Amino acid sequence: MERFSSPPDGEGVPFLTIAEISSRDFYRARQYFGFSGWDNYQDFCVERECLQLGYESAGVRAPRQRVPLAAFQGWSRLTGAPLDLDGLDEFAAHWRYRAHRPVARARGQFGAPGQPERHAVAIEGEQLVVVSEDVYVRWRDEFSAGAPFPPPDLDAYAMQVVACCLASSSRARRSAVKIVRKSASELDER
Repeated sequence: MERFSSPPDGEGVPFLTIAEISSRDFYRARQYFGFSGWDNYQDFCVERECLQLGYESAGVRAPRQRVPLAAFQGWSRLTGAPLDLDGLDEFAAHWRYRAHRPVARARGQFGAPGQPERHAVAIEGEQLVVVSEDVYVRWRDEFSAGAPFPPPDLDAYAMQVVACCLASSSRARRSAVKIVRKSASELDER
């Protein structure tokens, strides 16, 4: 289901990424095949957590990564990745990789996105973006029709897909506002 990738700390342990989405995004995603099988967001979260526990009990690191649905939809449109749970897990692995390596180069490769057993998120220190050939050819033809210069090659296209869909993964993961809870006695002292 998920994509294998090298862990950020370089350990030689098999590594998977399990995608999480917000409850708001979950209810939007239910229109796609593969997300309608859950009655509610809580069931979805419990199943994802059980999947993580199962992998980790088998010795596979399986962190969960929250990703935005809108970015996943863009990724799907630009790579041909399926709008299903496997595609979301693949996207989460890319999101996580980019969050830990914000300046890594991206390399494009033709293939069938959403088939994790055949692809990796990274190869030789570069982020590997698998793009459906049909999606790239359609984009290239549209680009060529309106531009006086030749379209970028597949690697340049992959870099643009990463910049477009994964740009926010490099932002700080802390909230901008720190919530401080004080007891009633501390508030009375003011």
